[in-house]
Amino acid sequence: MNVLFASGVKVDSSCKTAFDDLFNKHKHSYIIFKIGKNDTAIEVEKIGDKNAPYSEFLEEIKKAVEGGKECRYAAVDVEVTVQRQGAEGASKLSKVVFIQYCPDESPVRKRMLYASSVRALKATLGLESLMQVQASDLSDLDEKAIKSDLMSHQRT
Repeated sequence: MNVLFASGVKVDSSCKTAFDDLFNKHKHSYIIFKIGKNDTAIEVEKIGDKNAPYSEFLEEIKKAVEGGKECRYAAVDVEVTVQRQGAEGASKLSKVVFIQYCPDESPVRKRMLYASSVRALKATLGLESLMQVQASDLSDLDEKAIKSDLMSHQRT
């Protein structure tokens, strides 16, 4: 299924396959998506191994944006520990977070292309129920802050 929106950018079918493997089967720890060279399709750039730490994801997205010249989308499987009311002990939950990362240093044209194309990716992947983060700096992707946000969205 290729969804095309106002930006003219379509979503490559490999994005949906990789996302389903991450979201439903937890085969990966993260996926980094990019808009390809000709600005015509969103494609998978990097897939993190199942047990890769969050710090690896941060390193990979930092490399991908080339010092702030590029933007990226990502889906990250984040594990949080929650204490549920009435339950003994804590339980671990795995939640997928969608990230739209456009550094302030990236060219305006790139930021606009990523902003206008995100709806196609969200529609293809079915992201309505995921926590979503819009980041313009690596500090916006701090693991503790994201886990804290996830915890505040959990019903206990």
